[in-house]
Amino acid sequence: MGELSLDRSLSPGRYVRKTALAGFCAVAFASMPFSALAQDEATPASPTGAMPAAMADADTEGKTFFYPDLHGGTLSPEGALEEDAAVARRMGRTETMMQPWFDWKQQLRQDTGLTIGGSYGILAQRYSSSPAGQTSAIGHKFTFNLGYEVFNKGRPDALVFEMAIEDRRALNSDEPPLFAGFGAGSILPTAATWGSIDLGITQAYIRQSLFNNRFQYSVGRIFAPNFVNSFPLFDDNRQFFNQTFSTGPSIQSPLRGFGMVAAWFPTEGGLYLQSGMYGANSKDTGNTVSDFFNKSEHFYHLDVGWSGLARTGVPIQARGPMDTNNFHITGWYRNAQDNGTPQSEGLAFNANWMAKDNIMVFVRGGWSDGWAIKRNFTTGMGWRPANAPADLFGFGVGWAEPDNAALRTQYTTEVFYRFHVTPHFAITPDLQLIVDPALSPGEDLLVVPGIRARLAF
Repeated sequence: MGELSLDRSLSPGRYVRKTALAGFCAVAFASMPFSALAQDEATPASPTGAMPAAMADADTEGKTFFYPDLHGGTLSPEGALEEDAAVARRMGRTETMMQPWFDWKQQLRQDTGLTIGGSYGILAQRYSSSPAGQTSAIGHKFTFNLGYEVFNKGRPDALVFEMAIEDRRALNSDEPPLFAGFGAGSILPTAATWGSIDLGITQAYIRQSLFNNRFQYSVGRIFAPNFVNSFPLFDDNRQFFNQTFSTGPSIQSPLRGFGMVAAWFPTEGGLYLQSGMYGANSKDTGNTVSDFFNKSEHFYHLDVGWSGLARTGVPIQARGPMDTNNFHITGWYRNAQDNGTPQSEGLAFNANWMAKDNIMVFVRGGWSDGWAIKRNFTTGMGWRPANAPADLFGFGVGWAEPDNAALRTQYTTEVFYRFHVTPHFAITPDLQLIVDPALSPGEDLLVVPGIRARLAF
């Protein structure tokens, strides 16, 4: 997805703020007490399994405590593999002929430390109007994920190499849904990651969790939004379609490229710090290592947050990608680039919590200076039916104020229901109502019905 360029100069005040944030990120990495953390003993990994929500409040006396895995979101290769396996385990519907394949993959992982899997999805949308003239769009997405435990196989502190191979493109339409949504007048994508990527490697990195997950890091070719202001319902392969409810729209985060990120739990409670540095020059499948080390064009972020799953005894593999009680603040800064993209900076926040055993509520927002979206705010909920816990109902409302004063503030409402036909195949009808679409001043309402089908294998 192309990034908007804004003509902003570098003022002394903004230079000071930029220098302070970059320095704070560096200090956060450098000051992590490795010697003290090394006194904790690593324990063998538990078998992969879904932990019931009620277990989060169980008595933990005498147990080894694991901290939440902040680097295992579903847009990462390993996170996607864990979530797809979890769906198979918690589904109450009839199994399909694919179960032997999943059983074989599980045995392969136990025997060799190699995890493989993937998915194929199709997403279609219609637009009630479109200044660009395209009133419908269909896109496809193929993903193959693998993870290999290089060292410490079968242990929570295993050094894991992860890779994602992807292909995304339009099907029988001029533009895929990502770009067609812009053409219809929305200033935010109506299908956030359903664009165009030629077949290639989009992620390839190493990650490791040390000292019972108390320190976690990832280094390599990574998808930055997986770590920046993320929350459990941000994956548009499984949940909300619109970027209003996925990645923070007021954050000028890079996409795919070389970067590094680390998280640290400094206390025995839920407090954590997470800091990252990524190359600002994104390439879907190309090499950005040289740009990272030879250009002063980076994106930095620092998260200070609290996770309700710290010290619950939930092991890494059982936790999955859902940090269902999380509160954090994100500060970020992005360098100016030689291509004319000006510097930008901002703050964002997230609060998501379980209102009931199967209902999660979220409130999110952000502010930026120098980016296309000046302010945004969203709220909503996700509900898993008790008799079909792999299904998911989602509802959200939000608004986004453009930095360009000539554009209107845009309001978005989205509702969807993900229905698992089988343990590994889901269909998700979706409806978006966009009031005052910012890029279509002649329209008061843009209606975007859509449907997504996804097969995990």
